[in-house]
Amino acid sequence: MNMRCFVGLDLPVQTKLALEDWRQRALPEVITRDALPMPAAKIKTKARANQPARPVAVPTANLHITLGFLGQINHRQHEAVMTTLSNVQQEPFALTLDSTGLWNGPKILFCAPETPPAPLMDLARQVRKAARLAGIEMESREYRPHVTMVRKAPVTLPPPLFTPQIEATFNQFHLFESVSSPQGVSYPIRHSWPLIPHLSVRERLKRGLA
Repeated sequence: MNMRCFVGLDLPVQTKLALEDWRQRALPEVITRDALPMPAAKIKTKARANQPARPVAVPTANLHITLGFLGQINHRQHEAVMTTLSNVQQEPFALTLDSTGLWNGPKILFCAPETPPAPLMDLARQVRKAARLAGIEMESREYRPHVTMVRKAPVTLPPPLFTPQIEATFNQFHLFESVSSPQGVSYPIRHSWPLIPHLSVRERLKRGLA
């Protein structure tokens, strides 16, 4: 059975809550899914069909940073990528989400680090290499780390009232599955790998890491 997966970083709870607070104050035009009106009997569905989609906030629980999108993978690819990802080595790191942007193609508004830390960029490079070694085709465009905050964002969406200044630290990365249901999309974590500090050989032996 195929799975729709990606490798990424799960934001700490306090970071997710800080981003949600920023979004509510800086983007008052954006509605949350809970605030969407119920389509009672789908009244005037045809008349509303030509209206532009309203921007919708990504659920707070779903906020993350993608390292590599795997897409639909089969059982063989899943087993292979589990093995290759276990060889990824990187130290823990921190970053600051201090910029925003709007991508017209996918129609998303995002937060991002103005200056991505080198360990993050190297981790993404290793993850994509691990996926290719597992026989998974990866996109070749430049990696731009970001947190998607709003979907269906039109070009007319007013810019945020102020820029975020939100920090996050990471000590592990994950394999997520993208699961769709009538309630929406969720991203359960299927496996996690630790980010290990650069240690001396003696310290690694002491911790059973070598």
